Amino acid sequence: MSLHIAKFIERIRSNEHKGKRDLVITMQEAKDLHADITKLLLALEELRQAQDNTEDQVVEVKITGGNF
Repeated sequence: MSLHIAKFIERIRSNEHKGKRDLVITMQEAKDLHADITKLLLALEELRQAQDNTEDQVVEVKITGGNF
């Protein structure tokens, strides 16, 4: 898991434990979190496209008896 996402999750857990209702983050933290989420979404899209490409491939198998 990315560093910024992990920090975000930890802050949420901490605030829940303390009974806080709001979470305030700095603009830099928001930008870092945004960057990590964007990287994950791009990686996910690349995996999806790679999977789509492998599903489109046709594999032909010929089985012959040879001299049987």
